[in-house]
Amino acid sequence: MEVSDGSVTIPHAEKCGYIEKLTKHGTVLSEVGSKDAAHIIPPYKWIELMRAELNAGSTYVIAEAREAGNVGIYRGSGEVREGLVQEILTQIPGEKIIWEAPQKAQQLYFIELLGCNVNLGNIAPTEVIPLETMRLGLRGDTFDLFLDKKEA
Repeated sequence: MEVSDGSVTIPHAEKCGYIEKLTKHGTVLSEVGSKDAAHIIPPYKWIELMRAELNAGSTYVIAEAREAGNVGIYRGSGEVREGLVQEILTQIPGEKIIWEAPQKAQQLYFIELLGCNVNLGNIAPTEVIPLETMRLGLRGDTFDLFLDKKEA
């Protein structure tokens, strides 16, 4: 089940209450971030919200980006807000985050940063196979990640 306040305003304590209640019935994913590009959340707040939702029982927190990949953890151009991502990763375990990454460059960024098994979401159905080939190093983008880099 997903609990999100990206489109509908829910007080955070109430959202965490829903997470706590729903964990008794199954796996809960929660989403942090806003679908409104004008609503910029500072890094410390992302961390605070993610931590609270994980503590409430969410199995994973989803880092919001929308289907276009141009809000939340991304700039309007689709560029990764690298400082934000790095700051989040200082406090929240990467394996507990699902990074929405609808664009190829965004997917590549997270594969290079966190490895081929990084949790990615908001992938279009037509992009699932291309993403998997990137994860396996079968494309030029990630081929070098799988080469043996021992010095000769």
